Amino acid sequence: MKRKKSALAGLSIALDPLAMGGDPKANLERMVLAARNSVAFGADLAFDDDNWEVRSSTANNRKSTLWFTVHDIEGASRDVESRERLKEPFSAFLKATIRLSEAAAPRSGSSHEAMLGAARYLYDQLRHRQYDPTRVTRHDFEQAERAARERVSSPWSQYAVVVNLVKIASVISRHRLSYAPLEYRPRTPAPDYHHLKATIVHDADGLPSDAALAAIPLISLQVTEPRDVCMMRTIELLHCAPWRIGELLSLPNDCEVVVSPDGQPLTLDCLNEERPLRYGLRYRPEKSPGLQTDIKWIPTAAVPLVRRALTDLRRHSEHGRNVAAYMETNPGRAWLPPDIRDCERLSIDQIAKILESDTREAFRWLRSFDVAIRSDHVHRKELIAGLNTTLSAKASEKALLTAAMELLQRDETKPFLAIAELKDVIAVKDVYRWLRYKKVHVYPFSVARDDVEAVLLRLHRDVSPEFPWKLSECLFVFPHRFFAGQRSLPPSTSLMTRDQLRYFLTGTAQTSSIFERLGFEEPDGSPIHVTSHMFRRWLATLALNEDMSAAHVQNWLGHKSERNVIAYDRRTPEQIARLMRTALMESGIGPLAELARASADAEENESLLEAVLPTAHETDHGLCTRGWAFGPCARYGICAGCEKQMILKGDREHRRAAAETLRENQLLLAHANEQGNGVRRGASNQIRFLETEIATLEATLSIHDDISIADGTYVQLDLPRLQEAKS
Repeated sequence: MKRKKSALAGLSIALDPLAMGGDPKANLERMVLAARNSVAFGADLAFDDDNWEVRSSTANNRKSTLWFTVHDIEGASRDVESRERLKEPFSAFLKATIRLSEAAAPRSGSSHEAMLGAARYLYDQLRHRQYDPTRVTRHDFEQAERAARERVSSPWSQYAVVVNLVKIASVISRHRLSYAPLEYRPRTPAPDYHHLKATIVHDADGLPSDAALAAIPLISLQVTEPRDVCMMRTIELLHCAPWRIGELLSLPNDCEVVVSPDGQPLTLDCLNEERPLRYGLRYRPEKSPGLQTDIKWIPTAAVPLVRRALTDLRRHSEHGRNVAAYMETNPGRAWLPPDIRDCERLSIDQIAKILESDTREAFRWLRSFDVAIRSDHVHRKELIAGLNTTLSAKASEKALLTAAMELLQRDETKPFLAIAELKDVIAVKDVYRWLRYKKVHVYPFSVARDDVEAVLLRLHRDVSPEFPWKLSECLFVFPHRFFAGQRSLPPSTSLMTRDQLRYFLTGTAQTSSIFERLGFEEPDGSPIHVTSHMFRRWLATLALNEDMSAAHVQNWLGHKSERNVIAYDRRTPEQIARLMRTALMESGIGPLAELARASADAEENESLLEAVLPTAHETDHGLCTRGWAFGPCARYGICAGCEKQMILKGDREHRRAAAETLRENQLLLAHANEQGNGVRRGASNQIRFLETEIATLEATLSIHDDISIADGTYVQLDLPRLQEAKS
């Protein structure tokens, strides 16, 4: 199985191709001018800057930095600030493409970063043509594609470059920006799925399987590693309230709220008392821009589980909050252990202490970030003093002293000399021993503290200024690489990400999920697949199945409308019918309810009602009691006037839909009456049908507005009696 061919599609930008002329350079100028005048990414965007800080159009409004720089020599993504900037006019073309594409269809920052990465390969091909995009050819795109295959090994990364090269080519071709015609056809095949986990087709709207729900408590008891414990405590919190994952991961450390039933604030100590109260967690809603904070109320039975999860998470994230607090108090400084915080230079042993590793790993880390390492050395003044104290009159010793003095005279401005330089001129077997004899101190390998802090600051990920609380006030603050299965980096912290949780739950092509690691699987032997959003849908379904009203579930989920709850309702028709049968026997109104209470024998009534009402499902106007197993519906989609329609009294969305349908039918009836006066064939049939529908809808609205009927009551209209009254 491969990716769909539609992935290789062009890119739409907010510029009319018909406005382009025959001169590519003039067209490029026109495109850049349009981009400068665009308001995408904000009207205050500095177009000529080497980097853009942009915000995605997603609910979290995440910030991304787009660096218009070349590839570095090693192919790594770090140290981007020190790279060479893209030259004009290619830089202006790329900026215009990204900004106008954002104006045409807003997308995430990662999408723009992917296009930037692909454009760098094309940029390298134009170095002998002054980086002029108007002089690009099909061969340049093919060479860029080949360079990407040589540079990156992952077939997914290679194909991502190809997809974006095709988009760039489509912009150049459609807007006539090149002198040469472009007929670019990529040769990199789409990567296969068969050896990856993506081969398994999962229901995106499904619920956690029974095997997953049974395995999670057992896994929670087995894990001991701090990273696994924190992940499992996060999953436990997902069990206790229907969180969006972004809302959960942005929880503040001080998130617990305790109030009395009448809303008076209480302390956490009140949880140990036998008194009625409400317990919730303060959070930042994702999809309510005008609401900075809200409270997610926790069911009473889940409070102990939540409190245990918070205790463990706070314990393992305490250091991360301390680091963040130090950096907030000392802007521009990275956190270092207190005993080396004021040193101008740091030894390799001290770097190893910062990294919580050995010296070999410290050297590797410093070189990976191109931190300048000063080799072991001696200070100039100390060396001169040591040479002057020598009293030996041996010719060999004098020769050594002369060689050392000549080395010092070569560059009298150098404050120190490397041991390697001394080895070249001091002809002794052990130069370190010779220097000790001269009482000259040898300073070990070291790096500038400022250079190390600069790297740590780049790895640190702070929250945005619009965030309702500081990073040091957040709960899910962990060191860099804490969840990567390798040594963490204590001085650099960030919030846990949804991808880290996703990899823990589902695994990747290279790593196993927590279920696979501990030997849990589905009954048929297939891997357990569960996502964080499934728990939100599962809790909503449980609430609806336990007869919680749609309005309460809407509030619990944090939705603006009850209609949004439908997407989270995963109850089966049998479960809905079971709830309806119970409600009809207790307080239902209508023919079916009368049948449910016809006999004094409750078991007989229940059996009879189960035969008549085996399944049910929700419609726009109520609930349908038709058993689809017995045959198709003759009134499919025209539910308002059906005898199988059951009204759920007080449902606001059902009432709104009924009122809207009534208005539409009244307009259609007026139009049909006009056609009937003109003796249009069949008009009388349509008029009779619409009159019946209108009468039924009016009766439906009267049920919703009847204050004598309790909200939540199931009411079935007696349509034959209604039609008799109408006639």
